[in-house]
Amino acid sequence: MKEIELKGIKETVYYEKILNQMPLYIWKNEKVKGVFSALCVEYGSIHQEFKLEGKNKYTKVPSGIAHFIEHLNFYEPDGTTATDFYAKYGSEVNAFTTFNYTCYHVYSVKDVKSNVNHLLDFVLTPSFNKKMVNKEKNIIIEELSMDQDLPESNLYFTHYKNLFHKYKYSEQITGKKEDVENTTIEDIELVYDTFYHPKNMFFIVTGNVNPYEIAKITEENLKKKKLPAYKNPKIKKYREESSIVSAYTEIEGNVETPKVKISIKTPLSNFKNIDEIELRLMISLVVNSNFGPTSDLKEYLMEKDLMNYMSATRSFISDYLIITVNVETKYPKEVIKIIKDQFKKLEMTEENLRRKIHSSIATLVLKYDDIMSVNNNMQAEYLAFKTIIDNEREHLENINLTTINKVIKKLDSKNMAVTVLNPTTKEEKKQK
Repeated sequence: MKEIELKGIKETVYYEKILNQMPLYIWKNEKVKGVFSALCVEYGSIHQEFKLEGKNKYTKVPSGIAHFIEHLNFYEPDGTTATDFYAKYGSEVNAFTTFNYTCYHVYSVKDVKSNVNHLLDFVLTPSFNKKMVNKEKNIIIEELSMDQDLPESNLYFTHYKNLFHKYKYSEQITGKKEDVENTTIEDIELVYDTFYHPKNMFFIVTGNVNPYEIAKITEENLKKKKLPAYKNPKIKKYREESSIVSAYTEIEGNVETPKVKISIKTPLSNFKNIDEIELRLMISLVVNSNFGPTSDLKEYLMEKDLMNYMSATRSFISDYLIITVNVETKYPKEVIKIIKDQFKKLEMTEENLRRKIHSSIATLVLKYDDIMSVNNNMQAEYLAFKTIIDNEREHLENINLTTINKVIKKLDSKNMAVTVLNPTTKEEKKQK
C-alpha cells in the first residue's frame, strides 16, 4: 500500500489499486468516531451515447438512466433494501447522481467491516426485473414533477441551455417524463453491465479506520464476485461551440424576489501553458477576490441595499471554464449592469493575492477536521485528475501576480449569458 504525504499539512492518504482494477484512497482520522465510505461509478447523466470496444456504432440510451439505476440499486435480491440493512447498524446510507458520476455513500460509527462489505455488495450485485423497473418509474416521475416545480431548478437548467449548444449539462439529471417512461430493463442492464465495473469505479474511505484492514476487506470482497470482463466503453464526445446560445433570458417562477445568474464562458484552450491545478486555484482566487464574501463589489451592493444575497462559482465543464455569479435582488436591471462591468474589469492586487493565498492555506488545513468534506474533495480531485493532489499548498505558494494577471486577460468577458427568474405575475397566478 502506498502512503501519499500531503505536503505542508501533515496528513497522509493511503492508496492501493485493488486487484489492479479499482483505485482505493483512505484518509485516517483518529480524532473522530465515524467512517465515511464513498463508492463511486464514473457514469453520470451526460453519458447517453457510448460504444463498446470493437464496435463501430454508438448506442444511445434514454436521458436520466444513471439516476434510474441509482434508485434501482438500493433493492436487494431478498426483497429488502440497502436502507433496511444499514438501519440495523444505525448507519446512514444514501446516493446521488451528477452530470459526471454516481456515488453511493455510507456513514457509520460501528462494525466498519460489515458496512464496507455491504456497500460493495449492494452496488455490485444487481437484482433488476421488469416489475421493479415499472414500479420505480412512477416514483421517479413523481420526483421529477416535484423538481420541475422548484423555480431555482428551472433557473439552473434554463441558464445552462443559454450557455451550451451541444453539451448535455442543460438536461435534467433525472431526464424528462418521456425519458423515464421509455426506459426499458434492457437499457438498464446494458448500462449497468457496461459501466458498473471496478475498472470504472473508485472507492474513498475517510475516518477512524485501519487503512490496511479496509484494503483487505475490499480485496477479499471483490475476489468473491464473478465480475465480467470490462467492456471498455468509449463515451461520445460533443464538439461544443465557444459562443453562448442566448445572451439574455427571462423566466417566471414562484419566488418573492428576482434571482439572477450571470456567467462567462471561456475555452480552456486559452490557458494552454498554465499548470491545470494552479489554473483552478487561480480562478478560485480571482472569483473570490472579485465576487466573494469580502469583495468590494459585495460590500458596495450591500451598502446600496441593492441585493439580498450573492455568491459566485467556477466550474470546469469539459473544454470550458464557466464563472457564474448568482444574485437575489429587487433591482435586477441595475445589479446586472454592475456585475457585467465587474466582469470586464476583473483585477487582483499583490496585497489581496497574498491575503487570499494565506486564507486558502488556512482553509486547506482546517478542512481536515471534517471526514465528509475531505471525502467529497478527494472525489472531485479524482474526477478531475485521476489522482488526488498531494501538493496543493505548494501550488498555492507558487502563484504570483504576473501569472494570475495573464489568466485574467484570457477570460472571455464578452461571451456572457444572463438569466433572470422573476416572480410570477398576478395575472398568471390567477390562471393557475
